[in-house]
Amino acid sequence: MIVALVAGQEEDRKFPGRNTFSLLGRPMMSYPILAAQHAKEVDRTFLTTDSEAIKRVAEGMGVTTLQRGPHTSGPSVHLREVLREAILQVSQAIGEMPEAIVLLLCNAPTVTAGLIDHGVEIFRKDSSLDAVISVSMHNEFHPRQALRMAEGGLIRSYLSDEGRQANTKEAYFPDALFLLFRPQVLTGPASTQGEDGRILDCENCRVFPLVHEGYGDVDHIWQVPAVEEWLRRQGFSQDETPYGLRPTTGPVVQVTSKKAGGRRVLVTTVPFGEIDRTPLNLLEEAGIEYIINPIGRRLRPEELGDMIGDIDVLIAGTEPITAEVLARAKRLRLISRVGIGLDSVDLQAARARGILVSYTPDAPAPAVAEMTMGMMLSLLRSLAQADRGMRGGVWHRFLGRRLSDVTVGVIGVGRVGKRLIRHLQGFSPRILANDLIPDYEFGIAHHVNWVEKERIYTEADIITLHLPLTPLTHNLIAARELSMMKPDAVLINTARGGMVHEQDLAQALKRGTLAGAALDVFSQEPYAGELVTIENCLLTCHMGSMSRDCRTRMELEATEEAIRFLQDEPLRLLVPETEYLLRVSG
Repeated sequence: MIVALVAGQEEDRKFPGRNTFSLLGRPMMSYPILAAQHAKEVDRTFLTTDSEAIKRVAEGMGVTTLQRGPHTSGPSVHLREVLREAILQVSQAIGEMPEAIVLLLCNAPTVTAGLIDHGVEIFRKDSSLDAVISVSMHNEFHPRQALRMAEGGLIRSYLSDEGRQANTKEAYFPDALFLLFRPQVLTGPASTQGEDGRILDCENCRVFPLVHEGYGDVDHIWQVPAVEEWLRRQGFSQDETPYGLRPTTGPVVQVTSKKAGGRRVLVTTVPFGEIDRTPLNLLEEAGIEYIINPIGRRLRPEELGDMIGDIDVLIAGTEPITAEVLARAKRLRLISRVGIGLDSVDLQAARARGILVSYTPDAPAPAVAEMTMGMMLSLLRSLAQADRGMRGGVWHRFLGRRLSDVTVGVIGVGRVGKRLIRHLQGFSPRILANDLIPDYEFGIAHHVNWVEKERIYTEADIITLHLPLTPLTHNLIAARELSMMKPDAVLINTARGGMVHEQDLAQALKRGTLAGAALDVFSQEPYAGELVTIENCLLTCHMGSMSRDCRTRMELEATEEAIRFLQDEPLRLLVPETEYLLRVSG
């Protein structure tokens, strides 16, 4: 039997959270797990870790996790000792010593199922081999060309000059992508360790080098762009994998409770419970059976429809909850939305089916308001453009403007808009504002001038949107509105995609009739449209609410509302009637 053993350690100081860091919308560690699960020659997959965050991701992908003892936990433990313990645990689990172990690291995402199968094939053809190890040529320079710091701050060669020019282009390095080995080389009496602390002593073991063109393990955040590009070339995206199969289903906690009455909760928002596990703990303590999004990204309507048939409560993200989806939800009685936006929920269809809808409107406001402030400052001082220029070798100092010298136009003065205006008080800009129901008392206290939207378009230097997406606000900013704005004005949207006509905005930026824009939300997400090619357009990936405190609060409030419903307690966060009325087109 060939067993894959995935290993991951608690947080790394060089790259905190690297193992669960998102690559193309998936945790980094999910890639080696997918490779093991789809390798034809791998019979079982196990995980060894001392991290609860890593454990949750693995369990969500159907991987059996092993419990580390005190002597194999912590950052100072050598991987060799971890493996010795894990091999014994695996042997007990399967009832025999495995033929071979395929070691995969959580931070080595470019390993593939095909590479693993190739390694096993080589291993089985030569019975004398102790191991097969992945090697690659990450650097075109031979180690002979390495330099050292000498006395006086000068550099010298590590090696003598003799023979430096010989064979200087053929140097291969173990890259931690994967290691296939007989368990006996670590557990038997002849077990040896290399002088440099490596798992295997390659001088005294028969080790076959499997040359590949992958990237190896990821130790620094600056490696991420190159790794993502490599993954794209292999056929990975946020929605697809080259294996042609969906990841295995996520964790299902099967518990019963008289209070819950055996009812089920589906959690679709991603991520969930990763920053703070309290929401999951609350569900478990209440005896509620829950399922976490098994795909690990924003669900498509058809995917949600496949999962929702026997669900009583949906703890939802931004996935489309359409009338067609709700028609398949035979038991659903509550949608508890993590966040404030409701444009993804067909409220009228939910009401027609007797489904309640709640949300967490206050929780994301602080993070969204602060991110909007950051975008304002970045646009006024061309920070993103300067950064890109520096990385391309261009030294250009941009002449910018200060917030105190501009007019800010705020369209939508609700929870986020009011927080933003409070933040602006320290900079003392002129503030123009527009809202369906102006709060005149707030306006007086914060020196706000209430005006029509058209006046904001023509007078404001910064125009920022903080409205819900409704039939009335769809394409609120299009060619006509953009033509009214000053050539040195900038536009910011951290509210909802669909309010800005993205093609019209791209044309205005290209023509120079608008100085810049910053968008966190888009009509279609993930976004891959024309705006990505425009230099003076700052783009972020719908992350306005993604601060640790706000994300934790949203998840907790949505979970508490779900528990209240299942325990027949009064709900506190139901969507008000005005939200239903706003979504009825005229």
